[in-house]
Amino acid sequence: MIWVSWRLHRAHLLTMLGVLVAGAGAIVVLRSAVLDDLASTGLASCVSQTLDKCSPSGAAKSFGEKWSTPFDIARAVILCTPALIGAFVGAPLFARELEQGTHVLAFTQSVSRTRWMAGKLLVALVPALAVLIVLQALVSWWLSAAGILGPFVNGPFTAFNFGIGNVSPVGYALFAFALGTFLGVATRRTLVAMTGGLAAFVVVRLALAGLVDRLVPAQRLEVTPDHPVTVHQDGSLVLGEGWLDAAGQPVSDDRAQALIQACKTTTGGASNTQEGYLACLPKSGLAKRYADFVPESQAWQVHLADLAIYGGLAVLLLAGTAWVLRRQS
Repeated sequence: MIWVSWRLHRAHLLTMLGVLVAGAGAIVVLRSAVLDDLASTGLASCVSQTLDKCSPSGAAKSFGEKWSTPFDIARAVILCTPALIGAFVGAPLFARELEQGTHVLAFTQSVSRTRWMAGKLLVALVPALAVLIVLQALVSWWLSAAGILGPFVNGPFTAFNFGIGNVSPVGYALFAFALGTFLGVATRRTLVAMTGGLAAFVVVRLALAGLVDRLVPAQRLEVTPDHPVTVHQDGSLVLGEGWLDAAGQPVSDDRAQALIQACKTTTGGASNTQEGYLACLPKSGLAKRYADFVPESQAWQVHLADLAIYGGLAVLLLAGTAWVLRRQS
């Protein structure tokens, strides 16, 4: 059964192999170009430093402007690959046979429908995931060569960085593939499954964008008004922030803004000094500032939650695919 599936889908598999070889070669060349650029501009030492210590700063800016577009394109490719796997690998997998009627021959053989389905899924999904994982690793390897001069300086929780990090792309690919196969057996139309799968994948990704953030326990930082909230600068994922009163209870945003504006002026209507403003805040009821956040070191937990969500949806869709296939005539 696996040999038959290989024969049927060898064009797709050879195409994915070609994409992998071409992509790997391009990334190796581009990474070498990044390293040469860093060496020629004297920025090699800046990769592991902070931007304020990087010299010359003008060269760092020029390097960022030169490579920002290639870096963005590479990350966009990894972000889009799961959707492409769903549309061009998952959707036609069963839809084409159901549309053309060739499934009838498979159903009349001694091999059960479940085994037939499992063989086709194995041959189609495993190579697609292998290509995605290798390309993801190569892109991360390339981007990491730029260090703080590259996109990773913004931390792991920005939309582009999070979507290509850790196991999240695998979860997205599993979901997109399962969604495509389910729509393929449900509609029996390849084009409908491809377009519908792409649209549904985008909608679900947007709908669940903020859910995964709430599944990981957050930490809380509390500081007095004269201290800054630093979690915005250290790559953390900020889930919420605001003000606390003396009892430690959150103050509504509207009331906090009104109290802040009141403290910016004195009783005579003149502008308050910085010392007077900071002394006024606790007296008015704004005792502390707070921020609920997930630290950068726990990004892997958010990725695991992401995989669990989309992997769970994929299992449900594959179960639905098997249920529909068993009832096809």
